[in-house]
Amino acid sequence: DAVAHGLAVQLTLDGVPSWAEGPGRPASASPGTWKPNPAAFAAFARAAALRYSGSYAPPGASRPLPRVRYWQAWNEPNLSIELTPQWRRTRHGWAPESPAIYRQLLNAFYGAVKSVQPDALVLSAGTAPYGDVPGGQRMPPAQFDRNLFCLSESGLRPLRCPDPAQFDILDHHPYSVEGPFFHAFNRDDVAIADMAKLIVPLRRAERLHTIGGARHHQVWVTEVSWDSSPPNPRGVPIATQARWLEQTFHLLWQEGISTVLWYLMVDRPEHFAFGGDEGEAAGVYFLDGTPKPSATAFRFPFLANATGRSSALAWGKAPGQGAVTIELHAPAGWRALRRLTPGPSGVFQLRVPAHRGALLRARQGSEVSLAWRVQ
Repeated sequence: DAVAHGLAVQLTLDGVPSWAEGPGRPASASPGTWKPNPAAFAAFARAAALRYSGSYAPPGASRPLPRVRYWQAWNEPNLSIELTPQWRRTRHGWAPESPAIYRQLLNAFYGAVKSVQPDALVLSAGTAPYGDVPGGQRMPPAQFDRNLFCLSESGLRPLRCPDPAQFDILDHHPYSVEGPFFHAFNRDDVAIADMAKLIVPLRRAERLHTIGGARHHQVWVTEVSWDSSPPNPRGVPIATQARWLEQTFHLLWQEGISTVLWYLMVDRPEHFAFGGDEGEAAGVYFLDGTPKPSATAFRFPFLANATGRSSALAWGKAPGQGAVTIELHAPAGWRALRRLTPGPSGVFQLRVPAHRGALLRARQGSEVSLAWRVQ
């Protein structure tokens, strides 16, 4: 159904049955997380990649199932609710354990998928944004990735690494406690504005050949969002959610992120949203399908920031092909300022004559972005 509606599917495999866990799982470890067996995980990954290779037709089917090109090994492995143990105790204190466990899972997964689909793209698991002190339930994502990349804790020096991590795309989930420009307080935590903490060691590992897979790894963000109010009374106003979405997309684009997925598209039922985890009211549509302002922001993100007393830098991503017109709100209504043709990605950026406080928007055919006040 997703492919039929023009969507590309990224499939994540996460967790294992009890028979594929390591021995001696403690009661404190969530089922499916304890020292997963890489060979068993790889066998399942290979079967899944074969099923969704584009050439497999189930019995009685008139055509093959669609192909899945993007494959992800695990989810948030720097959290103990996803992968255990996170740490091991040594005579000097606590040392990271989960990155080495995960590297074996990732490499087995990579080999299995590539054996069936050599040109498939494998994502590393998206890391959660915040961690605890050593020995806690969460490992800071930058610390996790340095260990995954076989780099030293300080100086990013290469470490002995007989099994370099194999992947094509690095993934992270940079949820921010506040708005998009919030910086995490702790050194190794990574919010939206902190992606360099992961990108710098990634590029260092590429140069030192302590990681494998693609020669130049893309960086994706496959989860980011804020709950809106309504429906969640603890969320941000729906207009703020839309504004923060556009600023997030712009900031991540500036940081070199090539793909961003917003979590969620549609709000989940209310008893999930307000009785437990945040994020269940983060959809760009309400539960009944009514669009929030963020639905327009997601489809046609646009913003403009002042660059002087009478100029602004407009940025956006067009929803389709064709020319885009930047419009200014004047006393007589909206009038055209500039017209341009975006590149193949749809992203555009240009300087326009607009003073602080001016109201701008972008138009492509019948589609119009949200209006943005220059600040």
